[in-house]
Amino acid sequence: MNEVKRGVSLNQFLLWVRFLLPVFILVLAMVGLRPGLGALSLYYAKETIAILRPLKEFDVSCLPSFRDGWIRSDMPPDDIGTKEYLCLKLVREKRESGKPQQVALFITYYSVPGDKVPHTPDVCYRQGGAIVKKMTTIEIETPELAPEYPQIDGRLLLLKMPVNNNRVVIYCFCVEGQIRHTREQVRIALGKPGNSYTYFSKIEAVTTYPVDGDPTEAIALCKTLLAEAFPILLTEYFPDKKQIKRY
Repeated sequence: MNEVKRGVSLNQFLLWVRFLLPVFILVLAMVGLRPGLGALSLYYAKETIAILRPLKEFDVSCLPSFRDGWIRSDMPPDDIGTKEYLCLKLVREKRESGKPQQVALFITYYSVPGDKVPHTPDVCYRQGGAIVKKMTTIEIETPELAPEYPQIDGRLLLLKMPVNNNRVVIYCFCVEGQIRHTREQVRIALGKPGNSYTYFSKIEAVTTYPVDGDPTEAIALCKTLLAEAFPILLTEYFPDKKQIKRY
């Protein structure tokens, strides 16, 4: 009889152990979870990093195709959420039949952790009454960035404007030294750990073409502007990967 009682007591003890051990582990985990997450968050948090040179110092004479025969004028931006930007327009000195007479370059730079990735041009233009006729990914040849980026992808928009013209927009992003072409790709890159510092930039080329006209020349002009501007931005303005790496 005593052996039976001892057997029952032992079973009860084992049942209590089975019940209490997970509870004990859970309590320890809850106590240590918040400090642990806080330490990880602090360790992997990214800091702001200044641009190497102000974008307003961008020298158009460094662009071979726009060095001569173009007149530069700087434009005031809309509310873009950053003080580091470039908004300029290039106009041909002499009119060339069948070709766009002007092209604009818009660049913004953001480096405050938590900065929202701005709306892409398709959203902004729609809000202004434009109709998106076409939106696709386009390849831009950038041999100066080889071997890493012998070509880059950009987003091409063909827009029907409320006024009497159509517009071509090609844009892409540089995020922590990587070239991306969608807002979602930028968000993913910003969220990845591994860098001590963070930044992203939106680079956009814009020109017009006639209603019911062929956009080929307009697209080519925007591609040329971006292909020539990107190597300068990556080497002289944006921090490189070695500057922002954690290790």
